[in-house]
Amino acid sequence: MKEYLLLFLVVLCWPINADDMNTNKNDVTFWYDAFTRKDPNLLDQILSETWVDIPPAPSQPLGPAGAKQLLTELTNTFPDLKVTIQDVLQDGDKVVVRSELSGTQKAPFLGSPPKNRKLLIQAIDIHEFKDGKIVRTWHSEDWMTGLHQLGFFEK
Repeated sequence: MKEYLLLFLVVLCWPINADDMNTNKNDVTFWYDAFTRKDPNLLDQILSETWVDIPPAPSQPLGPAGAKQLLTELTNTFPDLKVTIQDVLQDGDKVVVRSELSGTQKAPFLGSPPKNRKLLIQAIDIHEFKDGKIVRTWHSEDWMTGLHQLGFFEK
């Protein structure tokens, strides 16, 4: 019984480096800053060369080039694009981020001409880290709400 109690106390008191636990949570902000700052070079700091986007956009190139293409297309269409992080949670090598995307459509988007309308949508991303870089991102954005806000379904 003493051995179990001693083992329990050792595990309970084992030093945990909070910095290690928060590194990925802090580093993930480079992804969101890149879009808000319209700076694709920030993506080079955070994405692995073999980064995988799930699901990719139609005709999106593989790897970081695909992320850079998306950043360019979105920031050209929505020049005031802003990504605001609402929540960040980390579990092991995965970081979950709930964010809001806002912007005003100033260029054609999905074949629709700009109507100078604003959108505000929610996004949920799960970023998987390895060796300090994002290797995989699963994401879901509320584009249906955004398309309504932009007037895509008006007659």
